[in-house]
Amino acid sequence: MADSPPTAPSALKSYARTSALAVALGSGVSHWLAHRHPVRRILMLHGVGGSTMPPGDFHRMLAWLKQRYAIVPLDLMVREILDGVPAPAGAGRSQLAITFDDGLCNQYRIARPILEQLEIPATIFVCPGLVDAGQWMWNHEARARLKRLSNEGLMECAQTLNSPAHHLEGFIAWMKTLSLPQRQHAQDVLRDCTPRFVSTPAEHEAYDMMSWDEVRACDRGCLTIGSHTMTHPILPTLTEDEIQHELQDSRERLETELGRRVDLFCYPNGSTDERVRKVARSIYRAAVTTEEGMVSAEVDPMAIPRIPVTSHLPLLAWRMHRPWA
Repeated sequence: MADSPPTAPSALKSYARTSALAVALGSGVSHWLAHRHPVRRILMLHGVGGSTMPPGDFHRMLAWLKQRYAIVPLDLMVREILDGVPAPAGAGRSQLAITFDDGLCNQYRIARPILEQLEIPATIFVCPGLVDAGQWMWNHEARARLKRLSNEGLMECAQTLNSPAHHLEGFIAWMKTLSLPQRQHAQDVLRDCTPRFVSTPAEHEAYDMMSWDEVRACDRGCLTIGSHTMTHPILPTLTEDEIQHELQDSRERLETELGRRVDLFCYPNGSTDERVRKVARSIYRAAVTTEEGMVSAEVDPMAIPRIPVTSHLPLLAWRMHRPWA
């Protein structure tokens, strides 16, 4: 019988890490570590459903969190941060807020009923310009179209645009560096390269935006809506006038539709710079980023970090205490 091929070192490391995380979760070590320090936490989610976050996994994750943290509205957490209220400490008392970026229809259709069933508050950051137009976010459309291209087709499209990126995610990353007119031109070229593009049911489930009726339904009870700019641009690539428009008009449009004040903001893609934060500070009370970390007492209210969610509970438990490990 032939010898079995040696296991790759990377696979062994991955297995050992997964096993260690599972032991830490099962033994309660992760839970103990997460509550050693009086800090607040904010979770960051995007789409729900599909293979990344199946509804069953989403429900289990929320139930697990509810047993271990005091889940509070983001508005309450921000208010206490700004008022200098110390973070509660101790198992079962550590504060946690839950946030969703983008205002996707699956957040209304799948996440909302589960959150309401478990009576868990959450904030969903919405782009009103995309709701008005019924359009996908530009990066979602670009990703879907790029997947239709062969390697040769992607290379041809990249050459047309003088893009240095010749693979899908690299191409998206390159588009994020472009100015608004340049990015819109790249989108037009990509559409020309994929004239027969038709979105699939799975893409509709993943990328469709909420309607205004659905947005309003997510702004009652335990749910609330925040601002995510008008159209989800990469803000540091914009002019100051464009930044002002994206932030100010988003707040005003949401306030008109919801009939209340909207003063919590989320930077698209987490991308920000001093110009962006200056405008955000003049319009909003607080803003969250995609920078990973806990919310300390010294946090800049216009640059509040969050923790990315995973449906893998041992990994999520580790992320909840990682900066203190």
